[in-house]
Amino acid sequence: MAANMRRRSSGVDDIDDAIHQMLDAMQPPVAAQPRTTIAPIRVPTVEDFLRHKPTEFTGKATPDEADAWIRKCEKIFRVMNYEDKQKLLFATYLLNEDAEYWWTGMQQQMETREEPVTWANFRTRFLEKYFPSTVRQDREAEFLALQQGDMSIQEYVNKFEHLARYSSQNITEEWRCLKFERGLKHELKKVVTPLRERRFPVLVEQAKSAEHLEKGPGPIVSGHQKNVAEARQMKKPYSRPQTSQGPTCY
Repeated sequence: MAANMRRRSSGVDDIDDAIHQMLDAMQPPVAAQPRTTIAPIRVPTVEDFLRHKPTEFTGKATPDEADAWIRKCEKIFRVMNYEDKQKLLFATYLLNEDAEYWWTGMQQQMETREEPVTWANFRTRFLEKYFPSTVRQDREAEFLALQQGDMSIQEYVNKFEHLARYSSQNITEEWRCLKFERGLKHELKKVVTPLRERRFPVLVEQAKSAEHLEKGPGPIVSGHQKNVAEARQMKKPYSRPQTSQGPTCY
């Protein structure tokens, strides 16, 4: 009897295994997960930096040229997403002649007084040397006193935006518009100011429109007037035929 029970139990187990095999066969196959490959991080090189055609800096430059040089470097750094260490390395690579001698001495001074030689500190020392605070103050004073004068609106806008970045105060959109309006010449100011526009791009377009109206359209000659003028030029004055005064025959 015990043998019969063992055989029945074994038969049940076989049936159970068969059912599990059938259920497994009915399940959809599981797709193998693709392996994600992480590309190695490529370290930017000097050649990558030079492809953007930055100019060298020799130190023989005006303050505005020095300011433009470091701004061009910063523009490249933003596009390439360089780290501060790379910014310092690539910017100082462009220094030559007097500027290179200056940086060698300045770097020694910074190390002596235990000042970190970083991109931020290099930028500060560079501007102290080649774009000092006195120049910035002069540019700010020039901005505050800026008037349109004989400039066109576009020329006035260009100079306004160039000098505005040297302002030490926080320039709001409203203050920018008021400053721009005050600098307009009287003929344009009396047209633009009553509009009370406080969006700078819109204000500039309004000033350009007022300038265009002030100049007025060029002389317009209608087709009829043109034809009459041409006809007058072509028409010759009438001259009576002269009669002969010779002897009369009878």
